[in-house]
Amino acid sequence: MHKYQTRFQMMGTLIDLVVYHQNGEQLLKAAYHQLSQYAQRFTVNQPDGELMRINQNAGIAPIAVASDLFHLINVAKAASQDRHNPFNIAIGPLVKLWRIGFRDARLPSAAEISARLALVDPDNIVLNEQERTVFLRQSGMEIDLGAIAKGYFADQVKQALVNAGVDYGFISLGGNVVTIGHSPTNANRAWNVGIQNPLAERGSIIRALPLNDASMVTSGINERYFDVNGQRYHHLLDAQTGMPIATDIASLTIISKHSVDGEIWSTAGFLSSADDALHYLCQQAFIEAVVVAKDGTVQVTDGLVDHGRYIALR
Repeated sequence: MHKYQTRFQMMGTLIDLVVYHQNGEQLLKAAYHQLSQYAQRFTVNQPDGELMRINQNAGIAPIAVASDLFHLINVAKAASQDRHNPFNIAIGPLVKLWRIGFRDARLPSAAEISARLALVDPDNIVLNEQERTVFLRQSGMEIDLGAIAKGYFADQVKQALVNAGVDYGFISLGGNVVTIGHSPTNANRAWNVGIQNPLAERGSIIRALPLNDASMVTSGINERYFDVNGQRYHHLLDAQTGMPIATDIASLTIISKHSVDGEIWSTAGFLSSADDALHYLCQQAFIEAVVVAKDGTVQVTDGLVDHGRYIALR
């Protein structure tokens, strides 16, 4: 069986692709090109991208976009309108204000935060399905797809590879993993994926989990942050307060069929406590979760069993 793999930097993260296929080299090149196109079109860091055009025309005019971007914004808006959780694609003005993860990150004033809070209501994203347009009602609004885009990209790359005849494969976009079929080389016939220990050095694994034709997405307060006067500020922002989410959760991992769902719930489940998150996530269909608290406690949803060093599906 022909195995091909590649590793490269893109979208501010390390990407790993593995396929078992006789045309693997060509398929990996096509996947690279596919991801490169998505990175250009769907991020706010590209001044000529489709998403940037929407944001630049906030309060001015609706912008027609390609069907895939319209679909993703539609899915993300629907998830954002549930006020019980912190997922919000209209959070762009707050993300830009804090700049967490960039060299110029800073602690904003209360007045600056208050001004941005008026611009993060997802109900002010107007979608016209017939015209396939997106309109932001207020000047200064910004859509930020950072909490969902990589999951969508991973799902689309997987679909393209499956359509090309790939039966076994592995896609990793930073903390976002998608598998195709089972591992043809591991004894347990699964892709064994580690969950980063959010309380230790990078590369330290707190649990391993076997994946078969599934996705695993992790969000954590250790991913992007900065310190000011002895206080740590992480990148997961609360659209109600404008501050980083106040929580005892250190990391949240979602296991799901589709990575885009994992992306949504790995943010949506970041509630004020690990217990609240676990209770909330146990009520959601088609997902399982691993919650690591700041005290090192590991909890899992009802469909999982924690064996200590590894976690298995029931």
